[in-house]
Amino acid sequence: MTARLGIVVALALLGGCRSKPSPATLPHATAAAASAPSAPRSAGSAIPAAVAARSPEPAPNLRVACPAGMLKVPGGKFWVGSEASDGFADDESPRFLTELPELCMDETEVTVAAYAACVERGACQPPARQGFLCNFGRSERAEHPVNCVTWDDADGYCRARDARLPSEAELEYVARGGAAYSEYPWGDDPPDGHTCWKRPGTCPVKSFPAGAFGLYDVSGNVWEWGADWYGPYPWPPETGYSRVYRGGSFSRRFEKWMHTRLRNRQAPGQAGAHLGFRCARTLGSCPFGEEQPGSCRHGVLERSCPKGKEFNGVRCVLPGEPRCRDGWVERSGHGCVLAEPEDPKVEDVAASAKTVTRTRSPEFDADCRHNSRDRPNAFRYVGGSHAARNLVSRRSGCKNRDVGVGWNSTCCP
Repeated sequence: MTARLGIVVALALLGGCRSKPSPATLPHATAAAASAPSAPRSAGSAIPAAVAARSPEPAPNLRVACPAGMLKVPGGKFWVGSEASDGFADDESPRFLTELPELCMDETEVTVAAYAACVERGACQPPARQGFLCNFGRSERAEHPVNCVTWDDADGYCRARDARLPSEAELEYVARGGAAYSEYPWGDDPPDGHTCWKRPGTCPVKSFPAGAFGLYDVSGNVWEWGADWYGPYPWPPETGYSRVYRGGSFSRRFEKWMHTRLRNRQAPGQAGAHLGFRCARTLGSCPFGEEQPGSCRHGVLERSCPKGKEFNGVRCVLPGEPRCRDGWVERSGHGCVLAEPEDPKVEDVAASAKTVTRTRSPEFDADCRHNSRDRPNAFRYVGGSHAARNLVSRRSGCKNRDVGVGWNSTCCP
């Protein structure tokens, strides 16, 4: 038993924390935000069965049904995050107002049985990692959530179902019961008896009563991958090094890890027993337009600003300041982003590619097998420009595992 608990403790992902949050309203709210959902209620009030009923909901789209295994979640305006003084971690602020579309959301986290069926059809890869706490391949855990999956595994499964991973804002929305702003999916009561936590392993889905919107295990059992790259609020970055995940897991022992505004992240090629996912579909129209087919663009209607500054639609500014600061440009759905440097010299990538050479790097094969199952062979590309090395390696079906000055380390078929 001690060894098993040791494994569980080793899975814990550490993060900064503060004292338990208390509700707060935002300063400097604009007239546009005045009609938005109010700030969270104080902890310890009303509960489970009433959560969904208390949520102000727009008229549902009755003409469109969700597929089997998915439930309809109404859209609406929603404050994401915590005030700086109320969050457990600094990255929960600034708090901001967004608007979400009507959704179909998986009733449960994706199970081992459902994922195995996708693998059997040839539409999905087996989970990247194996181990005692990993559920795939264990018949007795068919109704447990699939875990030990990378972000690409999860994304591929959802796409195979004509669905997608939920955005970070959507994961927080369903965890808080929408505009009910509950402390947890089941209400404001502490987690004991409401979810799978303080356990040596996962629980079968639906082991505990459903929470807001009829969804199970939105908090607890396994953390859940989200669609977004991790970055500072209120705008998701266009690219990054880590993907966001949310929700707490079976091994958590302290309530701070179940806090519904808590953010966590991991490199998309990594996996662990603590981490699974569920899928979503967009039903209604996208309030800020589409980012890509089936996926809505992120938008910010209002955000908390320091005293003396106001939100100008993309950032907090002093009177008279430009919409984005010098050297930055506005990108729809991503706020102000660093502008590409202007270079009068246009690189001839094709010519540069002719100088690129490649050699085997078998010392990195184990890393490739672990993180890129379909690209188990390591190669080193040298010479040319970075763009030229990328071009040559992509033509061979390779993916970068590391890069440096004058070289790319890649994983190849």
